[in-house]
Amino acid sequence: MGKRLGLALLGLAIAWAWARGATPRNILVNGGFEQGLVGWQADPKHSLLDDPKMARSGRKCLTGEVTRPKQALRLIQKVRVTSGNLYRFVAWARATNNTKLVLWAMLPGARQRRLIAAWERVGRRWRRYSVPITIERDGVLELQVIAPSSFGAPPGRIWLDDLALLETAIPPVISLSEGKGFNDQPALAAAGGSLFAAWLSFRDGADTLQVARLVPDGKRLAKKATWQVVGGKGVYILGVRAIPAGGRVLVLYAAEIEKNWDIYAVWCDERGPSAPIRLTTHEAVDVKPAAAWRDGVLWVAWESNRTGTRQVFAMRVEGRRGRPERVSVAEASNYDPSVAVLDNGAVCVAWHSFRQNNYDIYLRRRKPGASWGDEQRLTKAPSIDRHALLVPRGDELWLIYENCQTSGYRIGATNRRRLVVAKVAARGLMAPKDYSHSPLYTARCEGPTAAFDRSGRLWIAFLKPRLPRAGWDAFITCYGGSQWLPPARLSARKGMDRAPQLVLLGSTAYLALQNDDIPRSWSEVDRTLEAKSDIYLATYPLGPQPAPAPMALEPLVEPPEPFEAGTLRVERGEDNPTPTITYKGQTLKLFYGDLHEHTDISVCNRVGDQSVDESYQHMRDIVRLDFACATDHGYNINPYLWCYLGKLARANNDPGRYLTFLGEEWTSSFERYDERHPYGYYGHRNLILADPYFPRWWNARNGQTPAQVWEQLRKLNANFVHIPHQLADTGNVPTDWSFHDETLQPVAEIFQVRGSYEYKGAPREAKRSTPKPGYFLQDAWARGIVIGVIASPDHGGGMGKACVYAPELSREAILDALRARHCFGTTAARIFLDVRVNGHLMGEKVREPALKSVEVQIRVRCPAPIDRIEVCRNNRFIYSRKPNAKTATLTFVDTDPLPGRSYYYVRVIQTDGEIAWSSPVWFGAQ
Repeated sequence: MGKRLGLALLGLAIAWAWARGATPRNILVNGGFEQGLVGWQADPKHSLLDDPKMARSGRKCLTGEVTRPKQALRLIQKVRVTSGNLYRFVAWARATNNTKLVLWAMLPGARQRRLIAAWERVGRRWRRYSVPITIERDGVLELQVIAPSSFGAPPGRIWLDDLALLETAIPPVISLSEGKGFNDQPALAAAGGSLFAAWLSFRDGADTLQVARLVPDGKRLAKKATWQVVGGKGVYILGVRAIPAGGRVLVLYAAEIEKNWDIYAVWCDERGPSAPIRLTTHEAVDVKPAAAWRDGVLWVAWESNRTGTRQVFAMRVEGRRGRPERVSVAEASNYDPSVAVLDNGAVCVAWHSFRQNNYDIYLRRRKPGASWGDEQRLTKAPSIDRHALLVPRGDELWLIYENCQTSGYRIGATNRRRLVVAKVAARGLMAPKDYSHSPLYTARCEGPTAAFDRSGRLWIAFLKPRLPRAGWDAFITCYGGSQWLPPARLSARKGMDRAPQLVLLGSTAYLALQNDDIPRSWSEVDRTLEAKSDIYLATYPLGPQPAPAPMALEPLVEPPEPFEAGTLRVERGEDNPTPTITYKGQTLKLFYGDLHEHTDISVCNRVGDQSVDESYQHMRDIVRLDFACATDHGYNINPYLWCYLGKLARANNDPGRYLTFLGEEWTSSFERYDERHPYGYYGHRNLILADPYFPRWWNARNGQTPAQVWEQLRKLNANFVHIPHQLADTGNVPTDWSFHDETLQPVAEIFQVRGSYEYKGAPREAKRSTPKPGYFLQDAWARGIVIGVIASPDHGGGMGKACVYAPELSREAILDALRARHCFGTTAARIFLDVRVNGHLMGEKVREPALKSVEVQIRVRCPAPIDRIEVCRNNRFIYSRKPNAKTATLTFVDTDPLPGRSYYYVRVIQTDGEIAWSSPVWFGAQ
């Protein structure tokens, strides 16, 4: 008996250690070159050095040199790998002249090699270079180390030592979606001895809801059945969730049917899923369901815009219906609810809300037989607290949330994300002792799900980014009461920013994960259309460690870092009221917007930029924009992601308050050069569409010209504008002004986070602008092109605004106003600018040339003192005034106008360097 028990405990310990990942082992042969070139196929120009002073470790290292551009030396080793295991390539290198180190790989079964990483500017001192490699199938992996490379880098000499391919065993995972469709948004719950997984599957161009039932069978999981619950043309799904509900599982989701977003529920048992039940029927947007079940009663909370602002609603559901009640109380933006029911029957709903210039977590409780209690503000950190997750434990309520920070006013991205865990107590939030040293706080972590096991230990599954931009990995950790379990990785595959779903059943944790092979870098973007995404189920033995102990708690010390964006938004005047003007007997409102913003769909800053939904929140609240558009790169979009962008645009639209567009960045290729195009072809343009259901997007890597794109859009009867940006930027492709259309390309982005493209030498000129004129906006005007002015931030969040005069806040009205060029741009400040030239509003085109005089009337209202107001005629500033105030009304008369064609625009510069530019008024323009 004792021997059998000992063997059982030994087996459990082995399984527990294996599940957490065995110690990584190096499977490369002779990575330190101590055996010469054994195991390696080296370039003849590589040399083996036997000198401990030159090697990083041991006696030997490898070196090679290239002396001219476009040269490379290749070092190859083949090694057998296993799909599902974790692999990381490591190399130590140093170099002269900032040359480049590159890693390519021929993956098992692949016909072409794939770029894994490129490390530019390798320094003179030894440095570790590392990158993960995802293996999709068993077989032989061929590593191709390019050392050095002068393709796009300086020639130089490089030294290599201590190369390794580290292999870590990862528990096997089960594919739930089995490669059918493009799959997203997993949910997982257990009831009646079964696991039920639900997910969104994009098939044949439409959303479907899939449900699978699995039953534990010894050490295995047996999949019993998979059902398609709903789907097909005209059905759009978001926010899939699953909860245990008595002996059944309840799957909830938001669906848009006949252009109305509502909350639906599906009951699941061993016989399969029921028909969907529609829980909400309001004509407003109802999304992001959360739910909890207790004693035959279902509590559902969700986010809605039915009051005109984003609010949290909840209802008690018995049978098929309930009465919605508004839980959030402030006329502010409230998002992303979580709901829990305690053993004492108290119902708790938490969410995050934008108030007092930042986001915090709020909570309301409802005791049995009573109404909702007072709202509690749970967090007060100066920075961003969001995505509340409530975790019940008997009568205790625990909270997990994300705290994040932005850099300055670049609110489109976060430079830090960490998870905070705390118990909600009468005297405030109580955190695990020394929580600031926990693995969830010290490293970037996000996307949590959590549950307590029968011993009282708190298990948390979460995401960590795979740097620099590949995606996210899923991990699990545990707090036993006195110590944290080191995080264990759950899958060798990476995924999107989708929280792993956690269920504890007996002595095992089950986790539903989304994994994909979406391209991880620019070099792979041509694979985007063939990218796959699947839902997997991972198992994880809970194991004996960390040992359960009484919870060691202390008052939570919230992150103290200041939130600079909160201060800047006040300085930029974001809460100033929206002004109106009258022009030709019509009242026009001034609307501020962003028509160029990237999210985590774009590869360029995938793990730094916000999700699509978070991006819309920051544009709605921090910058308080009237309209916005997520413009991710066309080459990073596939049919599912295009559908997803449309869904998020429609779900975030608040009629009359916050207008959202469907759009993309048409990012022309910069891989071809000639004498006429020394920086590449065509330039970057943002495509903004009036139809949020528009069926397709354009990938500029197919080689089309802007004119060919316009022609295709015309044939589809599209209502759109194409907006050039980064006009004179050498870091990307400057604008080719030979492609122009006043109707289809009516405005240009004069400013974004990189800087100004007004003219060479302009204030706040972009640092990487072309060395000579020819591409700037003034250059386009000098060529006779009639084009108006906006600004937008790109990756900058608040760093640029498109300011548009329109009669109403609708997609058609905004696009019409852009085509009329009744617009201007600002760097960041919410500047009011009204410019009339001989009575014509900015952007107007007058056929007749100016006569004896030109009168420029200017009204300005700024959030900061004005340094100067300037009038520019035909790219020459002819008037300047310093009003020494925040507002100014003035008239300048040009008594000696130019004959023939001329154009006038106004520039306003605040004392803090913030700038506004009006669109010109043209005379003598046909």
